[in-house]
Amino acid sequence: EMWIGAPGWASANVNEVKVRDYDLLSFIEPIRAEESVKTARVKDSIAKDEGYAFYCYKPHAIWYMFDVYMLSEPAYDPAKYTMVQPSDSPDWYEESNVATKDALKNVQIAWSKSLYDRSPAIAEFFERFSLTADDVSGFAFEISGNGKDPADVAKEWIAANSDRVDS
Repeated sequence: EMWIGAPGWASANVNEVKVRDYDLLSFIEPIRAEESVKTARVKDSIAKDEGYAFYCYKPHAIWYMFDVYMLSEPAYDPAKYTMVQPSDSPDWYEESNVATKDALKNVQIAWSKSLYDRSPAIAEFFERFSLTADDVSGFAFEISGNGKDPADVAKEWIAANSDRVDS
């Protein structure tokens, strides 16, 4: 089995098509379940020393929760990536073809323009501030995995990354 995403996720539809178009259906059963089910299955598989394939992305806490790694896929090629969602066509599965990695998505930090007037120092900080996917994965793990207070996680990160904060 391979966990492809939670019910209702658009990405689960993409992954269902990928399993077909990567020609995996003869030996992989795509599973849709809540993310907590995936996490439990990963933990159980590791305890039993079994392999388990699942959909994930960065940033995500799982990269700090378990010793897992990302499998490779063919590089994104728009000619081999046509995804039609069920909301767009009842024949979405037949009309879709996804035989490459997804296009890279950019996550941006955003703030209100009024922040420049309300707190220029914070606005200036945000203009120069950046986080890596590993930074955010670590935050997610500490907060959701270890139950730490977000303010404490931020303080610890600032103390450990003063070179990045002070630049």
